Amino acid sequence: MMRKPVTHSIEAVATLVGTAIGAGVLGLPYAISHVGFGIGIVMLLLLSWVNIILQMMFAEVTLRTQDQHQIPGYAGIYLGPYAKKIGFVVGVSAAYGTLLAYLIASGQILQSLLGGSNTMWSLIYFAGIGIVIFKGLDTIKIVEVIMSALVASIMVLIWVVAFPHVDIQNLLYMNMASSPQVYGVLLFALSATIAIPEVRQELVGQEKLLPRVIIVANLFIVVVYALFTLFVIGVTGAATTEVATIGLGHFIGPWMLIVGNILAFFTITTSCLSIGLAIRRVFQFDYNFPRWKALLATMVVPLIIFLTGFRNFIGVLGIVGGIGIGLQSSIVVFSFWRARIHGERKPEFTLGVMTAAGICMILIFAVGAFFTIGAL
Repeated sequence: MMRKPVTHSIEAVATLVGTAIGAGVLGLPYAISHVGFGIGIVMLLLLSWVNIILQMMFAEVTLRTQDQHQIPGYAGIYLGPYAKKIGFVVGVSAAYGTLLAYLIASGQILQSLLGGSNTMWSLIYFAGIGIVIFKGLDTIKIVEVIMSALVASIMVLIWVVAFPHVDIQNLLYMNMASSPQVYGVLLFALSATIAIPEVRQELVGQEKLLPRVIIVANLFIVVVYALFTLFVIGVTGAATTEVATIGLGHFIGPWMLIVGNILAFFTITTSCLSIGLAIRRVFQFDYNFPRWKALLATMVVPLIIFLTGFRNFIGVLGIVGGIGIGLQSSIVVFSFWRARIHGERKPEFTLGVMTAAGICMILIFAVGAFFTIGAL
């Protein structure tokens, strides 16, 4: 019995939401607290609009192509073998940085809940994630739907409880000087482009729903980020912690520390699963690795970096977002332009040429990467 379109859509929206809402949402309040809530929200809205266009571009690329790939594979088809190599290096580096951020955050979160060593908890967490990533999409999409629903429920609870503790003065601070760092963390927090091929697979036979799914998912993400940032900064102000839920718990009480960190655990898990699956598929489908070798290639590098002692959570988010995801997004734009000319099939929807929009986006990513490097 075929599933109804609404079932496809819910799973697809959950995949995009689950991929985006991960470590990024936990670091957003800390980053935005340095520029001020007002400036941070304006940046959030502008980059969200850019992100929606980017994801629709990539969705059209996947629909113009017969076989299943990831960003490096599509770059190889439409831009040539050198672009595939560049896309592979950029994409995998960004994914490794993302998984590293989850390793760092998971240990801090589980330690705050259960005590013990954060390194030990990070390693246990990563081992469990690896098992689920190996099993693949069917297992992951069930987990993501459940966890996305739990994330939404816990978010609402936090908003209700935090509201009486908000100090308006904490929201009036402004300082443009820290914008480069916020840019990178925002781009990291919004990015779910890597999950678009997975979303297309979930919408087989209903590909025309892709634009609606992308818009709904991103609107949901923006609302969650804006409200979460408002309440965290409104409560904790200048004392906002790198992992936002830890500081929020210290201000409101022990039970909030528990609830907030359960939320944090769910958010990083949904995103970690999607990113891990996407990068495993790069090795498996674009480079013909056996599944178990693809899993090892996905997990070992961030684990080694973690064990060498690199534990700067916000630093990882800013570098991966401002440089890695910016470069990867530019490759998507160029692939989109070429796919319109050399596509292998007629897509279920089309955006048009998008020349001016694409040029503006590439300029934004280039300038953002330049300032991110300058801020290091």
